[in-house]
Amino acid sequence: MVERLKDFMKVAATLSMEDYLEQFPHPMFFYSESKAALDAFVHTQLVDTIRASDGSKHIDRFSEQLDNFVPLLPNTRPNREFPQKAFIGRHTRRDFVINHSTVSNRHACLFCDKRKDEYKLVDSGSTNGTMVRGRSLEPGVPISLRDGDVVTFGRVSFIFFSPKGAYRYLHQYRLFREAMQR
Repeated sequence: MVERLKDFMKVAATLSMEDYLEQFPHPMFFYSESKAALDAFVHTQLVDTIRASDGSKHIDRFSEQLDNFVPLLPNTRPNREFPQKAFIGRHTRRDFVINHSTVSNRHACLFCDKRKDEYKLVDSGSTNGTMVRGRSLEPGVPISLRDGDVVTFGRVSFIFFSPKGAYRYLHQYRLFREAMQR
């Protein structure tokens, strides 16, 4: 069973991108069970160095801390493709369920803009808001997501990846880890 980012890395290593996308056609949200891991984590810190100008430490994109991040997997839909619009919220009927008191029952909507081949996120007027890259979203106004963006629903933060972005990241991560062990 795939329970941690490191497990996805092992699976991705055995599959072509086409096979990976067939098994995981949905976007990925990874989170840390340790709240402190994402407290000061923003998009640029995923792709840049681990030390900010203020001297504080942040997670590097290939940090071992990421090994134990947990995927937020969507509700299964037997014999159905992953929807073009995915609803995120606390209610068990949502496509992505986040069981946390600061997450509204129908918190946000994630959709794929096929023309631009990009994912967009819209806050659904949630009580505690949605943030992307440290900025609050205005309800009803979509924002484009980039692979590696930190998305916060209420007070729960995730790292976002498109399906293709997740595959590419997992391969890069694996190659980096192997090179570091040599």
